[in-house]
Amino acid sequence: MARSCSAPRAALRVTALSTAWALRIVCLVLLLAPIVLVIYLSFGADSYTVIPPSAYSLRWYRNIAGQDAIVSGFLTSVEVAAIATPASVLIGAAAAYGVWRSPSRHARRWIPLFMAPVMLPLVVTGLALLSFYARIHFYGGFVNIVIAHVLITFPYSLRAVLAALDRYDRRLDEAAASVGVGEWSTVLHVTLPSIHAGVFAAALFTFVMSFDDFAATIFLITPDTTTLPIAIYQYMQFNLDPTVSAVSAVQIAVILIAVLIADRFIGLEKVVGLEV
Repeated sequence: MARSCSAPRAALRVTALSTAWALRIVCLVLLLAPIVLVIYLSFGADSYTVIPPSAYSLRWYRNIAGQDAIVSGFLTSVEVAAIATPASVLIGAAAAYGVWRSPSRHARRWIPLFMAPVMLPLVVTGLALLSFYARIHFYGGFVNIVIAHVLITFPYSLRAVLAALDRYDRRLDEAAASVGVGEWSTVLHVTLPSIHAGVFAAALFTFVMSFDDFAATIFLITPDTTTLPIAIYQYMQFNLDPTVSAVSAVQIAVILIAVLIADRFIGLEKVVGLEV
């Protein structure tokens, strides 16, 4: 009787594992297929996007350098992200540390308030900021975009740093205090080095989110200040060639390099929080 019951269970276990792996493979294909397709189309030699291309060439990568709007948008996106990232990480880390160190058990009730900028659609956030800037007659262009990007990215910094702090051993702070180390020195020389992976994750997520934002930024651009996603959108309105695929392939390569650097010097397990 026991043997007759164990056989169906074993078959059910095999079926469940096979189904789980099949779903994983399907999800992986759905995630990777668009990326692979974009990279593949970027090497087409045709003057418009066709599948499959009739010939292959690097002409669209060379064409990127000749598109002033795209190059200018790329530089602007880098400048905005380079300013927004440290500001966002600083604000998010300070908020996370305050919540983590607070003796009140109700401190974490503030987290939903801090997360409010990402709970609303970014289109709503961008439109609200546009209305606010118009009311106070503040038409800074570049400055407006930087403020907006800090606002919509600092919740990611808060979450990443708070997750690292939750894994941090408070006894290290107590040991530092027991030998007379001040609170600020403890933060700078004990706590911060111990959670550096979380801080790096916050910076990485913030930079990518800022660099890639479209929904909020489109309401805040000016004729002289346009980010890369907006420049790509404007280019696609009048052109159907694979230049956009080439630009996207370059972006994918840059992100991949950043991930490899993170894995080399910190380890992806620590960055994503799978390892302390």
